[in-house]
Amino acid sequence: GKVKIRNDSPKDNRIIIYKQDLILSCDKMAVFEYADINTNPKSMGNWLRYNVDEKILSPNEEFDLSYSINVPKDLDQKGSYWTVLMIEGADPIREKESTSIEVGSKIRYAVQFITELGSYESPKLQFENIEYKKLSNNTSNVLQVKLKNIGQFTSQTKVLLEIYDSNGTRLNVFQGSVRRIYPNLCNIFELEVKNLPTGIYDGVIIADNGTDLFGSNVSIKIE
Repeated sequence: GKVKIRNDSPKDNRIIIYKQDLILSCDKMAVFEYADINTNPKSMGNWLRYNVDEKILSPNEEFDLSYSINVPKDLDQKGSYWTVLMIEGADPIREKESTSIEVGSKIRYAVQFITELGSYESPKLQFENIEYKKLSNNTSNVLQVKLKNIGQFTSQTKVLLEIYDSNGTRLNVFQGSVRRIYPNLCNIFELEVKNLPTGIYDGVIIADNGTDLFGSNVSIKIE
């Protein structure tokens, strides 16, 4: 395949291209980490090959980065494998602040590659942690849910929170963004809870991976 890269700046731009592993830890709240390839046991970094490590692009120039994925023939373990291709501006962008201090910054893009081997199996999801937080604006709260994928394939997961009163009547449904959870790793979902009167409510958290549903009960106090 190809990755199309375009220089939208008014001057020449030198880019460097390299591979890294993407890891989403279950041990830290800031879960995104970029690491050397093969740090992740499900890395496909050695499979991904491309034709250029460095390139100078003229203003408005487009370049097609060609790549190939070469799966080892002796690999017998099915599941998802992944890595990211980093495309980074080699020269810093310099900006002057009002205090006359010059600030240099670099922009890099991560292009993700995922290879899935063998017949797909819906992964089981496990609730690792549930935390309820009040936002500083005092108008809403956030339910933070950490989920772990204990299957072999990645899972595009949606998390919902259903709120019920003491009579079992459903009052509202709150929905978080869809996130990918990788095998044996975690991801964090945040659901904003708002427009509920003061009181204690029963809730059901539902994790939907597109094939199966996984649930957990929770009690929420609105002050």
